[in-house]
Amino acid sequence: MMDTKSPLEKILSPAERRRSIAVDHQRRSVRLIRDGETDRSDGPMTNDPAVYVDADWARVERKAIFTEMPLLAGFGVDIPEAGDKLLFEATGVPILVVRAGDGRVNAFLNMCTHRAAKLVTECTRSKKMTCRFHAWTFDLEGMLTGMPAKESFAGIAKADRGLIRVPVVEWAGMIFVKPRPGDDEIDIEAFLADFAPEVAQLEFERMRLVKATRLEIDANWKYALDTYGEAYHFNSLHPSSIGSTHYTDRMCYDDFNPHHRIAYPYKHVGAYIGRSESEWPDEPFNAVHLLFPNVILNVWQIDAGPAYSIYRLFPGETPDKAFALTATYRPDTADPDVDDQPWIDLHDYIEEVVTTEDYSVSADGQRNLAHAPADFRVVYGSNEIAIQNFHRRLAAYIDAERAR
Repeated sequence: MMDTKSPLEKILSPAERRRSIAVDHQRRSVRLIRDGETDRSDGPMTNDPAVYVDADWARVERKAIFTEMPLLAGFGVDIPEAGDKLLFEATGVPILVVRAGDGRVNAFLNMCTHRAAKLVTECTRSKKMTCRFHAWTFDLEGMLTGMPAKESFAGIAKADRGLIRVPVVEWAGMIFVKPRPGDDEIDIEAFLADFAPEVAQLEFERMRLVKATRLEIDANWKYALDTYGEAYHFNSLHPSSIGSTHYTDRMCYDDFNPHHRIAYPYKHVGAYIGRSESEWPDEPFNAVHLLFPNVILNVWQIDAGPAYSIYRLFPGETPDKAFALTATYRPDTADPDVDDQPWIDLHDYIEEVVTTEDYSVSADGQRNLAHAPADFRVVYGSNEIAIQNFHRRLAAYIDAERAR
């Protein structure tokens, strides 16, 4: 088989690759700040508010996006040992992910095949799973191994009552599922395409969880997600937080259709204008990644070391409700003498900002859209290229689903 890796990918380690991208973002940021510019599209784009408020749109979206696309269920480091488990119920489908004895991950509907009771309620490490209703027991491959009073089930073969599989794949430290019954393979590298090496270099297999929370959002999931895709609002919405540390309306945008990566330049980068690159200090890798359709992977550098902030946004019961599953991880290679508190503080700080500023303004906008006239259209400026591309690509998936 032909080796399709570029020479750059063959030579550079993940750390070296991140460093190379950080240098590229640094150069581009200096030019954009110098020129008073940002990466942008050819012009503004309008969009029908139905994408945020319409129940039929939301119904089709659940099928096309939140049933048939690979979704990030968790990370391999969350279930490192055989018998470890995680529950993924964000789409409404109860999914159980387990680490098998040979190191693979399996995913099943979290449903006992006796009378559909919830099988696993607590994610303790064990090599068998016993239903609390009637004590039917299953192994890590989903096979039924224990059936009390089996004489009452004459003619029912245990081999036919295994757990119902769900498509799952573990790749580059990430666990993806399609939240529906099935045993089809997920070709995650085909889905990620050119974005695959950009994600792999983040080394998610070398981190550990510090804190996780769930945030309720009184807005459509896309309205909240849009807030991660532009710097136009930094000064006005975040004057004492990100607006005080980063340039407003300046960003480096890297497109990996349908995914993307954004670098928002810090204000100190402006001091490099007019200076030789040899005099520039090394800038750490900082970037916001959209893992289409609903995941923000934010890589920061804090004084204690790198930090990974993960935001997974999901639709709620109605188009005007959503929630975010947020998590902060630290590298497992960070100085073990540094406790978790700096990463906990970062998690709490970001949560305060997004809930009181981003998600708050999203809720206001969502309520207003419900009362907008029929001919009203939202508009995304050319400086909001990431949002434009996200909505175009999402609409293409919705159109394809409707055409079936």
